[in-house]
Amino acid sequence: MTLLPHPSIIPYTIVHSTDIALLLAFGFVYELAIRLYRHNNESRTSRERKVNIHLATLRYEAAKKRALGPSAFVETSKLERAVLATEKELEKLKSGREARIARTAKLIKKCNLATNIIVMLMYYGVAMLAIDGSRIIDENIASNDEIISDVERASSFWKGLFFPLTYHGMGYKISQYGIESGMRASCVGALAVFWAARTTSGEMFECAIKWLSR
Repeated sequence: MTLLPHPSIIPYTIVHSTDIALLLAFGFVYELAIRLYRHNNESRTSRERKVNIHLATLRYEAAKKRALGPSAFVETSKLERAVLATEKELEKLKSGREARIARTAKLIKKCNLATNIIVMLMYYGVAMLAIDGSRIIDENIASNDEIISDVERASSFWKGLFFPLTYHGMGYKISQYGIESGMRASCVGALAVFWAARTTSGEMFECAIKWLSR
């Protein structure tokens, strides 16, 4: 028995199980690829790490020579010049990484937009799952004289199925673009399935990263 009274059988009129599984798998693979690409481009390069280590060593050596006083003036001056040169090189590497991060963000944004458009065009007007209002029996409705349409029954059932989650956002409306107006209140579009896979996969990856970094 579940905490919330969800029905054991969903009275659907349309369900494209193969397409749903394909979109879920595609969303998982796409999110993984995006995260790997972002990590690869936003991480410090091996050259930057080496320069950072070398700078720390030079600063340590310069501090040691400086502590010796005027007798080590020449060695101290050489080390300080080396520190300045290394700091400039490190700043260039950091600037390059920041520019790379900006380019990566722009490319990912374009890829996301293009992928969303492709998914929308491939499944334009096709609901992945839709509820059949004529198969829903509500005792509360049956006891009243008010006549409830099948569309309203399906919409009410859909809201109750998702409770306490909310799904009536702009993105959800966009994902249903092209679907019959009478079905929109009680169905899921392809984009919503794809986004759900990406969001769930992203949360899983975040949890895995946090667990591995402990």
